[in-house]
Amino acid sequence: MTPLVSIVIPVYNGTDYLASAIDSALAQTYQNVEVVVVNDGSTDGGATEAVAKSYGGRIRYFSKPNGHVASALNFGVREMRGAYFSWLSHDDLYKPDKIERQMRAVAALGADTIVYSDFEELRESDGMITPIRLHAVPPEHFRYFLTTRNALHGCTLLVPKRCLDGCGPFNESLRTTQDYDMWFRLGRDCRFVHVPGILVTSRQHAAQGSVALRDTAQPECDRLLAGFVKELQPGELMAATGEPIDRAYVLLARNLGARGFGKACAVALDRARAALNDASIAARARLALESALLVPAELAFAPLRPHGHRAIHLLKSVLRPAYRTIFPRDAGTRFTRFYHRNVFGGRESRSGEGSTLEQTATIARDIPLLLRELGARSFLDAPCGDFNWMRHVDLGVDRYIGIDVVSDIVSANQERFSGDGREFLCRDLINDSLPAADVVLCRDCLVHLSFRDARKVVRNFKRSGCNYLLTTTFTGRNENVDLTGDGIWRTLNLERPPFNFPPPLRLINEHCTEGGGAYADKSLALWRLEGLPLD
Repeated sequence: MTPLVSIVIPVYNGTDYLASAIDSALAQTYQNVEVVVVNDGSTDGGATEAVAKSYGGRIRYFSKPNGHVASALNFGVREMRGAYFSWLSHDDLYKPDKIERQMRAVAALGADTIVYSDFEELRESDGMITPIRLHAVPPEHFRYFLTTRNALHGCTLLVPKRCLDGCGPFNESLRTTQDYDMWFRLGRDCRFVHVPGILVTSRQHAAQGSVALRDTAQPECDRLLAGFVKELQPGELMAATGEPIDRAYVLLARNLGARGFGKACAVALDRARAALNDASIAARARLALESALLVPAELAFAPLRPHGHRAIHLLKSVLRPAYRTIFPRDAGTRFTRFYHRNVFGGRESRSGEGSTLEQTATIARDIPLLLRELGARSFLDAPCGDFNWMRHVDLGVDRYIGIDVVSDIVSANQERFSGDGREFLCRDLINDSLPAADVVLCRDCLVHLSFRDARKVVRNFKRSGCNYLLTTTFTGRNENVDLTGDGIWRTLNLERPPFNFPPPLRLINEHCTEGGGAYADKSLALWRLEGLPLD
């Protein structure tokens, strides 16, 4: 007899989508399933309960006081009768063969294997569907993958019940990261294997939890990832990175710092210093220089403190010029160093995780539609980076001009991608003259610049004769913070001071999944340059 699979659907005030989710669960081609719906204290006057009860005995329905998602999942796990657990959010959908394909994989891989799959995002506002395909990760590297990327969708998993029993419940103190916490704990003793294929449709809409709780998500995710860094074993890190343990921690710190997780980044650097506990001053100095790319110099030089105040003072005076060589003030040299040292920690692109095909899937579809709507014939991509994702986009324009301040990037792009109306130029966006274009895309750039330099870049675009600016903004942020000292990134809402841009003509939400949903408001906004307050 085939094992019973329990599909658990937690729901809170979910009348808009619950019926569709239940229907997709009941439509599974794998016959031996039960559907467990847990009403987490909905306050909609019984509307959610009415939807669930309309299915009668086809589902098992429970109602409980509100305790948030983790408590509803725990309730469902306690009540489930199946040998396998599959979570379905009330606003998501399963493909009909989700359970069948995964159970077939489990039969081949072993009964205690946890499997996960690819998914697609359905944008509720206009019905656009974006496929998200994951790279296969060796099971022994899975916990490192969870720490360095936020790509796994919890509803794609199929988990043996005995694995859950051995791991303990979802952490009910976590509002937005209870899933990643559980998967990381399961990863200690269980194998996670990727089963290729899109098996889940994830709705993207304004009322979803990752949007409503984004202010909670970022600090909670930072704390969670700091704990992951502490839990990862040296062998896991060295195997996943192919580096000695001190370098492995530095690479991890770069990844976390570039994603905005300062607490987790600091923990990784502390671990790197601890790994050099018995090392020479020279080795500690090397780590100090590596760390100086991520934290203020006083913290970076912490590994040298045991050698005495005079030694620190002397080494600072010697190392500061070298530090400025790695982390210079001028943009060209600075970003060239970032590129060569892969400071943003990208595996697919040295421009960082935000330039992967996964994170750019939405804008790769929407930008050509916008250009067609505007009647644009020329397009300035500034900065263009390593052209990782844009090479796959048919913009439908006569002329594409990629601009970057890193000469090595420009040379490589010229050699590989120039021609047929496409060219690449090495320019400093702050100081150099720029070519005119109908639309200029300035993505993930101003967030790396001070207020002063960001305004200079926008003025330069306007001076060049460009008509429209399409640039990164974080619409949910209430205030902006200037970059000081050696900071390299922060969010910006260009409608807030000191920029005070008017409401954009168009807004493209990127559906960014980095940071556990902390950057779900990351968008590309369109303005006419002539109408921007730049004085």
